[in-house]
Amino acid sequence: MEILVITWNYPPRQGGMEQLLASVCAGLSRNHRVSVITAYAEKHFTVGAETVFRPASSGLIRYFLFALAKGAALLRGNRNITVVFGGSVLVTPIVLILARLFRRKAIVQAHGLDLIYAGSIYQLFVVRGLRHVDHTIVNSRHTAGLARQKRVKARAIEVIPPGVDCQRFQVAEDPEALKQARGLANRKIILFVGRLVRRKGVKEFIEHSLADIVKQAPEVCFVIAGDNSTASLTPHDDVAGDIRQAIEHHELSEQVCCLGAVSDVELVRIYALCDVLVLPVLDLDSDVEGFGMVALEAAAAGKPVIATRCGGIPDAVNDGESGILVEPGNYSCLSEAIVSLLKNPLIAASMGQSGRQRAVKEFTWYSVVSRYEATFRRLSQLAN
Repeated sequence: MEILVITWNYPPRQGGMEQLLASVCAGLSRNHRVSVITAYAEKHFTVGAETVFRPASSGLIRYFLFALAKGAALLRGNRNITVVFGGSVLVTPIVLILARLFRRKAIVQAHGLDLIYAGSIYQLFVVRGLRHVDHTIVNSRHTAGLARQKRVKARAIEVIPPGVDCQRFQVAEDPEALKQARGLANRKIILFVGRLVRRKGVKEFIEHSLADIVKQAPEVCFVIAGDNSTASLTPHDDVAGDIRQAIEHHELSEQVCCLGAVSDVELVRIYALCDVLVLPVLDLDSDVEGFGMVALEAAAAGKPVIATRCGGIPDAVNDGESGILVEPGNYSCLSEAIVSLLKNPLIAASMGQSGRQRAVKEFTWYSVVSRYEATFRRLSQLAN
């Protein structure tokens, strides 16, 4: 089977969407020929055996024109490419044009925000096109609901969650030794991982929960691994600056450690040393957490997750087993849940173990890629 992938989101850009698409393409390329047309990048990046094409310079319009021209050239010269797969809703028009022009099957991946982005032109000419693709893959039940709201046919929607490399997050080093090496000896670590965008709710967590947690657990340290989002197409706010102001205003500089962006190797060690991961996402009309990839990573590391019950997070966190879900905006319950796990390490460890078992059973990349492969094969057979 041969697959043509059209995606703006792809490494070396960083983020959950980029990680998902790189892992899916790498997995598929083990048994199939995969060609990827993606955005300009200053440095070369290879994740698997797929062939990657990029325009010579940056810009969304330039990328669209390049993707159409390169995609047409590849499809014209190779009848074996039966599926055109779009990595996000953003590229739906390109996928539809190429698939209809060359009579191939059109499949698009939807992540959440790419369905609800408020631009009127985007909604009219991009999201509306999703109704006409042959198949839509979504990352959670919540995103499936958003797709149905956009009048995508329910029978054309399939939920396939992201995967996780469970082996990668197993660290032999002792968590206390890792803490000591970073000047965090004898501290209880609450961890947040992710790009600093408003919907993540980090500033609000500091303002409404952290001071209360510190009163009950003075040894706590809130570690933030991530920085402002700079590569997305949506407006960029200085959320990191807002977080620093909140820390200063509430006099919590001794209880917060801002790491900024960290390497993949360092990230694994940070998961290993933490006691609990917090994902205090806000329930916003203008933005949405499509799944909650970091909750899956924490589970792979054997760490419990405390998060708000919004977006696709309930698909990632098994409430009461691998973590605790609270209603968005209920900061007293959020504080109570975190303190309860910090003070009961056996319960926290049990939840972490439950999350790891679930990750191994349901979310390995092998099983996730196999589901993509089965879908592509089925659509490919219909194209012939």
